[in-house]
Amino acid sequence: MLTFLGRDLAIDLGTATTLIHVRGRGIMVNEPSVVALDTRTGRIVAYGSEARRPPAGSVTVRPVRNGVIVEPDIARRMLRYFVRKVHGHPFARPRMTIAVPGGITSIERKVAWEAAYEAEARRITFMENTLAAAFGAGLGTGDPIAAMVVDIGGGTTDVAAVSLGAVVAGVSRRAGGEEMDQAIKAAVRRLYDLEIDDRTAETLKKEIGGAGAPPKHRGLRVSGIDPDTGRTGYATISAVHVHEAIDPTVRTIIDAVRRVLESCSPEIATDVARRGLFLAGGGALLSGLPARLGAELGIPVSRVERPEHSVALGLSMWSAASRALKA
Repeated sequence: MLTFLGRDLAIDLGTATTLIHVRGRGIMVNEPSVVALDTRTGRIVAYGSEARRPPAGSVTVRPVRNGVIVEPDIARRMLRYFVRKVHGHPFARPRMTIAVPGGITSIERKVAWEAAYEAEARRITFMENTLAAAFGAGLGTGDPIAAMVVDIGGGTTDVAAVSLGAVVAGVSRRAGGEEMDQAIKAAVRRLYDLEIDDRTAETLKKEIGGAGAPPKHRGLRVSGIDPDTGRTGYATISAVHVHEAIDPTVRTIIDAVRRVLESCSPEIATDVARRGLFLAGGGALLSGLPARLGAELGIPVSRVERPEHSVALGLSMWSAASRALKA
């Protein structure tokens, strides 16, 4: 019966990456949230990793922006493709638990529900990113001591104080890793007269970017397109310029955390100050971010284990715990 109906799936449908976790089997899908469309027919010719370098005569499309679906039809087909990679049975209809940003609107939630339904879900449950990340980090449902979770994704940053398995205060900002990448691209274009692609910008962010003080004499040589000639060009990008480009997004994250702290009751704020702040999501891996947040906010800051997987893992853990209680 389990094989026919399909396994229960925990889905982190992110701006940059889609992850699907199956309890007992781990992460079964870890793919870019991107497809390649044939420019002549409009047909999807590649999904995920294969679409990162689109075939000739096609363009890449990202159906998820800022944590919400902006291309519903493409998102449905992409999600269906990823789901079928897990269970493989064309008639299986699994239960799906899906992460959503804290600030999602009712219309955006409806679009996500329709995408999951078209991806052959028989039951759909939504859960906020930060709460899922808290479960994934082991901040259990029965813990009365509050902690703060910051989930930094590709398109959104969600900040929440969590206690007893619930969000007691939180905000969502449409800023994350993708905004950093776009800022790096703009800086390289302005300062080096070079057009670089998203993957190169991401490499610069990971290799020489960071939230702390930049190393003044460090750089990375990259290739791109000279906008004047249309030919391949090269430049050594300074770490200082990469840090400067992403700093506005880092400040947005700091301001969001500060706002949540200020909105907490004295008891919750005291708990958070003692227990600390936990960073989740792919953006948590930015070099120097824990130290920068800790210095600016005056509280302990740490990354959760495997931050890029914490939301998907937490969804799966919560789903299993909920079913056990109903059994």
